[in-house]
Amino acid sequence: MALHAQKLGYDGTALVLNSKDYKDKSAIIKAVQSIKNNLHHDCPFQIKVGLEIQARNPADLKKQVQKYRDKVDVILVHGGDLKINRAATEEPRIDILCHPYRNRYDGGINHVLAVKAAENKVSIEINLKYFLLTRPNQRYRVLSQFRQIVKLQRKYKFPLIITSDADSVYDLRHPQDIIALASCFGMTNDEVIHSLSSVPHDIINRNKIRKQIILPGVRLFNNGDPGS
Repeated sequence: MALHAQKLGYDGTALVLNSKDYKDKSAIIKAVQSIKNNLHHDCPFQIKVGLEIQARNPADLKKQVQKYRDKVDVILVHGGDLKINRAATEEPRIDILCHPYRNRYDGGINHVLAVKAAENKVSIEINLKYFLLTRPNQRYRVLSQFRQIVKLQRKYKFPLIITSDADSVYDLRHPQDIIALASCFGMTNDEVIHSLSSVPHDIINRNKIRKQIILPGVRLFNNGDPGS
């Protein structure tokens, strides 16, 4: 899958584990290195490790975030339940709220959650696999959910990320195909490119310096002096 993603023109991917499957960090590092050894080395390709948390309630969510935040590159939350959606948008240590609309008739986030996601830089996911696997006679509902999220994003400016949620090479799509598909729920070409490229890079770069952040807007540099 990583090799195919590289051929499609992507410059990186995330290997996302379920929190129930996370056991040995050293084994994961070896697996990632094994994948990298099989890639084309003429162009750089990043592989990051993500973990999707499935929480029973907001308290369990905070507990798992505390446990896994420093063990992986990206923290995702399995959304859909409104209480979990709200708790995720209120937690700045979370990177991505996945499919907040899952098993719902609305978009899963409202104006209040949109404001919180923007304040805490929690990315809201547009999951293409969720759309593609939905029965054709129900896809209008998913398109409506996506349009709601896009409308809120334009107003409140929270990060919006488009993911493949791929389990095989057959789930991967060329960026041009994603641009064409996203036009069906009202996204412009520039918005799609930003969601596919800039938002993931921002997540990675922010997590590199996460331990140096003392307060929002205040960073501790290597010499120990706080800066902004």
